Amino acid sequence: MKQQPYVLQLVGYSNSGKTTLLTKLIPLFEQSGLRVGVVKHDGGHDFEVDQPGKDTWRYREAGATLVAITSATKTAIVEQRPTTLPQLVERLTQAGADLVLVEGFKREAYPKLVLIRKPEDHELLDTLTSIVGVVAWESGTASKWPQFAIDDTQAIHLFVKQQMALSTGK
Repeated sequence: MKQQPYVLQLVGYSNSGKTTLLTKLIPLFEQSGLRVGVVKHDGGHDFEVDQPGKDTWRYREAGATLVAITSATKTAIVEQRPTTLPQLVERLTQAGADLVLVEGFKREAYPKLVLIRKPEDHELLDTLTSIVGVVAWESGTASKWPQFAIDDTQAIHLFVKQQMALSTGK
């Protein structure tokens, strides 16, 4: 049985830099030999991945609850139902992920890096669980957790690898 991947959530309010930071960290982890899975929580929106009029969209419109598409380079499965974060982590585990980076899902219990952009964002530090570090836009953000500048992706990468090693023994 495959060892569970290390799961790390990046949480913060809208426009705190979560997606941008993830897009900078993913290549660093991949280059270090890790297979990275990513889960994005679309809080409250009804996102669309299919293009209206395309075949997979037409299948879903016809009522299929599961639609898959595959090519020589990628595969996607669209389900017409919500899926919990633990279920998504399990699927990425089965797909071979060593590290699962999660954008959002503030209320889940996985280890979290909290992104703080504005002073009023500090309240997140009092309400969230499983915080392992803080990524701040301004220096001097007082916290009891390790703190990183938003643009210091190398330090964040190394910190996550250390957390991963502590958690998984890798």
